[in-house]
Amino acid sequence: MPYAAEGRLSHDPIEGGIEITEQQYQQGLAGMLAGEHVQIVDGQFVVGPLPEPEPEPEPEPTPAEVKALRLALNNGAYETATRALTADYPQMEKDTWPTQDQESRTWLDNPAAPTPWIDRAAAVRGIERDEYLRRTLLKARQFVIMSAWLTGRRQGYEDAIRGGGNPQLDYQLPPEVWQELAALQQTVMGTPTEQLKEALA
Repeated sequence: MPYAAEGRLSHDPIEGGIEITEQQYQQGLAGMLAGEHVQIVDGQFVVGPLPEPEPEPEPEPTPAEVKALRLALNNGAYETATRALTADYPQMEKDTWPTQDQESRTWLDNPAAPTPWIDRAAAVRGIERDEYLRRTLLKARQFVIMSAWLTGRRQGYEDAIRGGGNPQLDYQLPPEVWQELAALQQTVMGTPTEQLKEALA
């Protein structure tokens, strides 16, 4: 009388095995030669592919790993938010921002001061020099407000995470910041040139 156990066939009794028919024995031999596997499933003889091993469960992350992941997610969310501030501008134009910023600050201190880069850009663009300077000044100051808020938010989240917290990340500018940006726009674009420096002090 043949016998079968997990991965084994024999005409002698096998510890933990079951009795099988001669036909099943031959079937098992043929299957093993073909690379299949003899199995006992719920007490029944089965020949088939070797079962896939159960995957090892993922180990639970350590507290340090959880903290590192939260810090990385926070930094990633911050980078996404800050990139959005300048995403619509090509790099070449960004490279001119220090020059534009310097000339707009010079103009704010002295409206009669030369601003050669902005003079040329304004003429080619087809707008008045004064308007170009005001737009440049406005964008620079609005960027300071938004980047300061976003950076403070990132640092606050980092402090909370390092303290063991799990803050809900939210980098949307709040209504009060949008109101501040709108008020700044009204001031920069609407204040007479000779009063602008004092209005922005």
